[in-house]
Amino acid sequence: MNSSPPNRFSLILILTFSLSSKVFGQKVLLYKDQVYEPQIQTVMFFPVKDKSTNQLDFPVVYLQRYESLQLEFDELDDQYKNYNFKLIHCNHDWKPSILNDFEFLEQYNEFTVDNYEISLNTRTPYVHYTLNIPKVKVSGNFLVKVYRNGNPNDLIITRQFVVFDSQIGIDIDPKFALDPAKRYTHQQIDFTVRYGNFQIYNPREMIKVVVRQNGRWDNAYYDLQPMFVREETQTLDYHFFNNENIFPGLNEYRSFDIRSIRFRGQNLEAVNFTNQKAEAWVMTDQTRNQKNLSQWIDANGRFIIENFETRMGATEADYVDVTFTLELKDPTDGEIYLFGLFTDWAIKPEFRMEPNELKTKYKGKVKLKQGFYNYSYAVVKPGQKPDEMTLEGSYNLTENRYDVLVYFRPVGARYDHVLGYTEIDYNKLR
Repeated sequence: MNSSPPNRFSLILILTFSLSSKVFGQKVLLYKDQVYEPQIQTVMFFPVKDKSTNQLDFPVVYLQRYESLQLEFDELDDQYKNYNFKLIHCNHDWKPSILNDFEFLEQYNEFTVDNYEISLNTRTPYVHYTLNIPKVKVSGNFLVKVYRNGNPNDLIITRQFVVFDSQIGIDIDPKFALDPAKRYTHQQIDFTVRYGNFQIYNPREMIKVVVRQNGRWDNAYYDLQPMFVREETQTLDYHFFNNENIFPGLNEYRSFDIRSIRFRGQNLEAVNFTNQKAEAWVMTDQTRNQKNLSQWIDANGRFIIENFETRMGATEADYVDVTFTLELKDPTDGEIYLFGLFTDWAIKPEFRMEPNELKTKYKGKVKLKQGFYNYSYAVVKPGQKPDEMTLEGSYNLTENRYDVLVYFRPVGARYDHVLGYTEIDYNKLR
């Protein structure tokens, strides 16, 4: 009989599940990517194009063609639960619009999650759920919220996605930052919006733009105003000179491969498995802020789920206790967290790295489903945003994906349309 004490993940899981199942009324709906209970794991959201999927694609789809969007998640349990979902239409700033449901949907806005499978031959039992987002009638930002037993207050998951129409052209002109102090560390995303014969009488008021790096909403630029409005060519010029639209280039993301637990994958120091659990140890990491950029193809902070042995990642990939170790030459102020899409680009207690007494060595253990993961380390200080540059460095030659969304609201309209979208892979490695 195993008498060892439960780990931190188990304690959080037991406590939070007990509380949330009894006082779900205390859950607060957040208009962002959020998981509301810790037994809900491995949330993935991506478009389905011509019946094929790419788990690395952003959840952005074209209104006229409307490839479906697929949302998948696991619940660490061996019993199926009743889940529902609904959609919320939002404006460019992720505040809900005043559209009623029938103005953006052809059907009643409550759907049942009825596609589920029980995990097979896994040490950690789970139920894998899959749902597809129904076709909508208008463009815009949308939030899908998943909840239990038909009660919208008993939240499980929220996820953001975008549906765009292609009536406005966008030309992206990426470059090194013009500011000499940031030239070697940042990337500048200039662009031009071409609205052609589209009737836009007051572009500065009627047009809103959002610029993102690697599909992230947490550090996106909102409400950039054009530097020039060129009515003769019907274009809006977003070429700036004062750092209004620069992003830290950061570094290529760290990665590790746990698609197999029978042999050591990329950047693993060791793997071990018994009939009860599987474990993996990532090679010890060092700070990268004083080293030259080493370029390699990464997934821009994202992850994929796969099991090399069975090729059935959705239901036969196991959960692995993954241990991370970070060594620093000098202590750093603030706490250190694992960071990436698998943390929802958010700071969460289960991803905190525990320091030794000298704060020169940090360890963390996280339960993750088998797959290939990108990650970084973020330093967090009270009242400040997560800082990836301190430990990862930042370089203007780093490969990053950028996208630009153009929102339009005519005079008297009741919501923001998305009339333009484009993306670019900057410094793409061939």
